[in-house]
Amino acid sequence: MTLSFKHLGDEEGSVIVVALLILVILILIGISATKTTEIEIQIAGNQKFHDIAFYHADSGAYSTPKLISACLDNGAEQDAAEITYLGSSGTFYREIMGFDDYDSDRDVRFTLGGFNVDVDVNRIGQETLPGAGAEFGSGAEGIGVGSAGGVAILYDVDSLGQGPGSSQSNVAVVYRKIIGVAGGL
Repeated sequence: MTLSFKHLGDEEGSVIVVALLILVILILIGISATKTTEIEIQIAGNQKFHDIAFYHADSGAYSTPKLISACLDNGAEQDAAEITYLGSSGTFYREIMGFDDYDSDRDVRFTLGGFNVDVDVNRIGQETLPGAGAEFGSGAEGIGVGSAGGVAILYDVDSLGQGPGSSQSNVAVVYRKIIGVAGGL
């Protein structure tokens, strides 16, 4: 028995055309997947840069209250290798004490991993705390026996952190320094 194939005139080479079309579709899917992967890698890199800048700004917001506390406790600006005061000598201390009016210029620069963290501090006021002498004199004992009471000085702390790839992040906090109580945070 012999097999014979019948060729129709319109079907010659159609398998090759279909195979080429499938190959083109697969190539387009591959290119699309590659482009998507490249974009995702760029997004992840940018997110990493932003995270570094955020952590730098957060470090400035965390460190500045300790610096304010040390300056108030010691009566002068404190020196450290990673701290640079951006104004003229004594300006930061005079501003946190309330002797000088607030200016919008950055006051302190910290250097972290080769990147700058610039911080602006604004003394926004003070408040009398429960348990203070004024309440004691009026017969109120405040918050428990031995309560610290006293005065709290309020500061706006605005920290601008830099990171790789010109990334920046800003963290703003309000710090309340209680006079006579140790610590910065």
